[in-house]
Amino acid sequence: MEAVAAWRDRQCAAEAAWELPEGWCWAPLEAVAPVNPLTTFQDIPDKEELAFVPMAAVSEETGRIILNQRRPAKDVAKGYVRFMNGDVIFAKITPCMENGKVAPVSGLPSQFGAGSTEFHVLRPKSVDQRYLWYWLVSRRFRLQAQRHMSGSAGQLRVPVDYIRRSSMPVPPLPEQRRIVTRIDELFAEIAEGEAALTDARKGLESFHRALLKAAVTGELTENWRAANAVAETGHDLLARIKAERAAMFGKGRGRRSADARPIDKTSLPELPVGWTWATIGDLTEFVTSGSRGWKEFYADTGAIFVRAQNINSGKLDLTDAAFVQLPAKAEGLRTLVKRDDVLVTITGANVTVSARVIQDLPEAYVNQHVALLRPLVAETSEFILLWLQAEGAGKSQLISAAYGAGKPGLNLDNIREVMVALPPPAEAAEIISRVHDALSAHSDTIAVLDAEAADAAHLKQSILKAGFEGRLVPQHPDDEPATAMLARGAFTQPAAARKSRGGPRKGE
Repeated sequence: MEAVAAWRDRQCAAEAAWELPEGWCWAPLEAVAPVNPLTTFQDIPDKEELAFVPMAAVSEETGRIILNQRRPAKDVAKGYVRFMNGDVIFAKITPCMENGKVAPVSGLPSQFGAGSTEFHVLRPKSVDQRYLWYWLVSRRFRLQAQRHMSGSAGQLRVPVDYIRRSSMPVPPLPEQRRIVTRIDELFAEIAEGEAALTDARKGLESFHRALLKAAVTGELTENWRAANAVAETGHDLLARIKAERAAMFGKGRGRRSADARPIDKTSLPELPVGWTWATIGDLTEFVTSGSRGWKEFYADTGAIFVRAQNINSGKLDLTDAAFVQLPAKAEGLRTLVKRDDVLVTITGANVTVSARVIQDLPEAYVNQHVALLRPLVAETSEFILLWLQAEGAGKSQLISAAYGAGKPGLNLDNIREVMVALPPPAEAAEIISRVHDALSAHSDTIAVLDAEAADAAHLKQSILKAGFEGRLVPQHPDDEPATAMLARGAFTQPAAARKSRGGPRKGE
């Protein structure tokens, strides 16, 4: 034990970032909680109850294993880690480690579980399980662990040797439990506030949906219509757009024949006075998308290549832009992105998500997963976007048209045939103004909620910091010093752990 103590002092001196209260000591994790200990499953009477815990079942928000996401693990062979109730599992790979996927293991029906080899398993021996867990989720520890990660880019891991020698502050056992109790109490109070923030966010989401629906049905501007006469109706606007088309393409050109069919209005809802029905095909110069096979033209610089992931929350986000060297002039002319274009994702998980181009871009093109809509009259661009984003309107039509269960998709005719309730230009401008004002207040409220959530996260870390510095609960002079506890070894070794220590793992 003296050799272990000397080694501990040498290894931990450099990382002991603060002076500890009397009765506390610094100790390497391996001394208080052996890392990745051997565990066999020989004592499990019913292998059907053995749980496999996937990474997704570890909640980074609550620090719990979501038991209803566990799976049977009858055949646990090489390639799984093994753990049991009383352990703490720690995700060692990016980004899971940075996000805090750490959980105390409890509630497993058979006492035992298995999981991905991307977990480290720590078995408390001279430290309270939840005290250890709180240390591992503390930002102070995770930042330190992040600095010691190794491996290839995108696949960094916390090495087991670092975990074993990493030091942690160890108070007397009774104080550990007092600290845990106090942290639990304070975190429970914070959780109530966080639940209120979550409810507020849900309310804002409902407001946003209701706002868009009111905007595109005319409900939002009902009082405006009653007080204002319009010089140009929606029908007049549609006629003007058709004239623009004829001037640009000539009669009968510039559109698919399918778009030229008269609109059957019998099943469509009645519109406010001055509004009319049109299709996306009626309102656009063209609807197109990029061709396949551009991947070979990817480059570090060149023209911006707009992909589905660049369309987020109604905005074109080019912070993670790809670039291409233009392979063919004709392709570029067809898919060149301009201000006031509307973009819609047409394949993948975020199919039907739309955005409007609100800036003059340098040279930019869309790939095959993005549809490009170019309104014939630029003033209709923003209303088209509102229509495509509104549930019960364009978004619902696109969702209904999407095909393919595994990887849903839309074809360009699906988009051209979307029905649009077209208001008079003056009313459309009023709708857009009111939506902007409401969404500005909405964004301000979201910012406040984000700030309060950040404050809650910061407060949690402040509580943990105070706990590990000995400032959260009072010290009791009659508590056995941590050094004496460590000298004795384990204080509460679970019976299951004593039975399962040692022996080879199945399949090894």
